Amino acid sequence: MLNKKWIPTMLIRPGERPAVPIVESVAVLRLRRLRGSLRLLVLILKFLGLKIIRRLDAGTMGQSIGDFCQEMGVLWVKLGQLLSMRSDLFPPELCSALAKLQERAEGFSPRLAKEIIESELGGPVSEFFSEFEETPWAAASIAQVHRARLKKEKIWTAIKVRRPEIDRVFNLDMGLIRGLFRFMGRFSIMPYMRWGDMLWELEQVFNEELDYRYEVSNQVRLRKSLTRHNIYVPKVFKKYCTRQILVMEFVEAVSMSDYLQVLKTDPVRAEKWLKKNNIDAEVAGRKLLYSYYRQVLEDNLFHADLHPGNIFLLRENHISLLDFGSVGSNEGDLLRKYKLYLEALSTGQYSKAIDVFLLIMPDLPSTNLMPMKEELQRRLHSWGSRCKVRELSYNEKSASSIFDEMARVLAKYGVTINWAFFKVLRGWLTMDTSLRELIPGSNLMHLTQIFTRSSRKRKFKKVMLQLPQDILRLQNLVDFPRESAERAIYRGAMVRRLAQVFEGATTRVSRLAALVFGMGSAFFFFIGAIFGVTYLFQHTSAFRLPQGHLIKDILDKIPVLDVQVWFLLLTTVLYGCISLALLARRFRKQE
Repeated sequence: MLNKKWIPTMLIRPGERPAVPIVESVAVLRLRRLRGSLRLLVLILKFLGLKIIRRLDAGTMGQSIGDFCQEMGVLWVKLGQLLSMRSDLFPPELCSALAKLQERAEGFSPRLAKEIIESELGGPVSEFFSEFEETPWAAASIAQVHRARLKKEKIWTAIKVRRPEIDRVFNLDMGLIRGLFRFMGRFSIMPYMRWGDMLWELEQVFNEELDYRYEVSNQVRLRKSLTRHNIYVPKVFKKYCTRQILVMEFVEAVSMSDYLQVLKTDPVRAEKWLKKNNIDAEVAGRKLLYSYYRQVLEDNLFHADLHPGNIFLLRENHISLLDFGSVGSNEGDLLRKYKLYLEALSTGQYSKAIDVFLLIMPDLPSTNLMPMKEELQRRLHSWGSRCKVRELSYNEKSASSIFDEMARVLAKYGVTINWAFFKVLRGWLTMDTSLRELIPGSNLMHLTQIFTRSSRKRKFKKVMLQLPQDILRLQNLVDFPRESAERAIYRGAMVRRLAQVFEGATTRVSRLAALVFGMGSAFFFFIGAIFGVTYLFQHTSAFRLPQGHLIKDILDKIPVLDVQVWFLLLTTVLYGCISLALLARRFRKQE
């Protein structure tokens, strides 16, 4: 359980927090898919009309799509949030409008919530909880939270109760989205979006968030790993958790969203609260950043939705994380490349950082990539210079800002980014909202270097515990295999990627060579046919044409040659025809 000495004083007074609005009726789902299809059609027609009168711009599109997603509800809001991360494909104005999408905060009937709890646990609420607060503590698109005290354990808990109609809403809306994506893919509309990959990502996100058994597993695993980071994760009571409800320890803390709200409206009050609870905003920000680095690069198990509502501040710079419905891990090869990329970036090795970053991309065009690499280097140099200026805003120095710049350059040269990479980016983007206020003047490159050194020390200590204590200069023994492995990964992957590019270029050359040699063979065959007709006309009586015939007039103008000369010419032409035909066939096989 949470140590009581970490519990901070109250920041938001009881009367300042608005109550969660309750909507008693369940959402009307009849003809939902038809209504959604009609709204989507109206939206498309609106865009076509604005396009015709030349009044369609990225800002208008973003606002209209955002309004549509907000009106349609939870699944479409998630879709809009996913699209907002594709700054490599969409204009900044559109991405900015979609990034503002928020899940609704309306609660549903407490009576329904109690019915769901009783149905899942198989008994009345009073059998399991000595106290149950019917007024929801918080609400979102998928669930609402009630505060209750466990009867047996005598502990205050937070109960997440899933909305009763959410399964049907998901199935209806997902059917419409699948149809839309299949239509886009079948007619090759914006193929660079990789609609199939995006659909898979969206389904995975929702399947995990709708089934609390996934979140329970994520929370248990992250509670274990984040303890090493000195980050607190509330205990989950697995025996009371089901597919539709999740029961966990209630953490008495101040959410980052509350802190940011007060910091904006009453900064003096926020500063006094920090001092009273012995919290240094910069220390807390660095702690959050370093923990995310460790989650991604060392544990390979990370919280992918670190928005301010999921981050809680405790006394003495302690931090607690909540809501583990969106947790990610990366395939080993991608993780190693991303780690190399960050290390190269933090030390100013921009050329190496770009090469490694390109290895993460699913495919590269079969063209000269040097202009793209030079432009990326210029942007990274500029970003590195900005990082050293403390007075510049956090937005100008953030990791997400340089990623946006790189993504736009890649899109300019026809390079698309793998959807699997965006779960890491989602964590960065959502966490940036908090870091923007906690560490506004920090040098991210320098902080990354500090993390890299501490990461190597942790690795060294881990090896020290596993090997005999009398081995001297063990640090060199650890660093040498690590550096050798990194070089092997980097070089091997670069060779494979260059081979893919070369293979694409070779295919195009083979296709062209096969075409040229095929046309050459056909030309020799045509010349051979003319020579054969001419020989028959000059040396045989079987081929005779009437006087005044056009072909006879042309053939009469060709000098009469000996049989041996004609044989030599025909043999040469035949040889050329066969040789070129064989070459064309060989290049077609290579293609």
